[in-house]
Amino acid sequence: MELLRMVGMVLASFFGVRKRANHEADLAKVNMVLLPFVAVALALMIGLLILGVVELIVNGTSSAQGF
Repeated sequence: MELLRMVGMVLASFFGVRKRANHEADLAKVNMVLLPFVAVALALMIGLLILGVVELIVNGTSSAQGF
């Protein structure tokens, strides 16, 4: 459950949709040693997801034109 709390906290931080009170409450309960690893892993996953979507769009449109 703590991992899900960290994931939610990191995602909210990435997108900037967190109230100060909720943020401070989560900081008091979270394991600060694992937090940077979760943040880096989520950033990597989001980057790979964006890269995958771009690859699908680029490769999908080029084959649809018959080239």
